[in-house]
Amino acid sequence: MSGRTRALGIAIVACGVLMMVLPALPWYGASLPTGEASLTGYGAGGASWILPVIGLALVVTGVLALWWSIPPGSRGARVLGALAILWAVLGVVWSALVALSPRVDVVAQRGGLPDATLAGDWAVSVLPPAWACLASAALAGMAGILLMTPRPGDVPADDVQPAP
Repeated sequence: MSGRTRALGIAIVACGVLMMVLPALPWYGASLPTGEASLTGYGAGGASWILPVIGLALVVTGVLALWWSIPPGSRGARVLGALAILWAVLGVVWSALVALSPRVDVVAQRGGLPDATLAGDWAVSVLPPAWACLASAALAGMAGILLMTPRPGDVPADDVQPAP
């Protein structure tokens, strides 16, 4: 196994793990008259449940790249790179969808009384874990591209033709 394939497999696994963990961190914040409030990616974005599934698919792809001894640019590396790119594109699109369109209502919770939605124009800010999730998906895609492309002068093992 080449060191490059090992490094790219580790990068894809790390990005997948980040996509599995980051939705549990605060993604949204708001300044309210009663103080600061924050909400996780799971709490506000009902669609964020898919991000750990995409992260798991990236982890499996990265582990396969680590497990198989494939040189970058070979047929197997191109397949794994294409899978990493597919999952990364889905991760970028889904992270952006969840981060940029939060469906958040500010609700007052008081002991013994029913919850009440507070009227007003509240500014909800997107916090760094949302952007980190999007960036980790993009980095996994870049690792997939590098896995697909051999270095100049490299000849993938399965593309070598026997001499006549």
